[in-house]
Amino acid sequence: MNYIKELQTKDLILGKAKLEDLHSIFNNYWCSVISAKYMLWEPQKNLEEAQERLNKTIIFQKEHFAFFIYDKNSGEAIGQAGMMEIEKGIWEDIGIGMGEKFVGMGYGKQILNCFIDYLFTDMNAQKIICSCHTDNIPSKKLQLSCGMKFAFSKEFTRKKDNLTYLAQYHAITKKEWKKLRGKK
Repeated sequence: MNYIKELQTKDLILGKAKLEDLHSIFNNYWCSVISAKYMLWEPQKNLEEAQERLNKTIIFQKEHFAFFIYDKNSGEAIGQAGMMEIEKGIWEDIGIGMGEKFVGMGYGKQILNCFIDYLFTDMNAQKIICSCHTDNIPSKKLQLSCGMKFAFSKEFTRKKDNLTYLAQYHAITKKEWKKLRGKK
């Protein structure tokens, strides 16, 4: 499927990864232990590891609703975000993450609301689901602030460190979104 190549919010551009993003994505996000804390990936230790990951990311993003997050002012890649259709009309996040110096600025809310609006309006989504570790309070607050409601919890074991954790899932339906946005 051909997905949109770019979306914009007030402060951000969500666009497809490019080779020239290597230094900014590595320095702003991929090398960060703090940013990787609740994620499934390990921080990259050096530019060689980051280059390999970037090459794979470019290929992945061509075929998926997945993007680098770019700061509009600097043009730098500061994180990643994406969704995946898991069943017809049902979309689930594959992550929204940014470097720690970009957290707490309202960017996550801009991204999630942008995705929700686009998927319901342009991709005929019927339901959108997001998940987070139960102890990732900022992620949980983000999902709830965008109109999502608790749906269920599920236990996982993370491959990178064998950590067993409980994930909380939050969801919003198209009907709930329309009511929230005042649409008919």
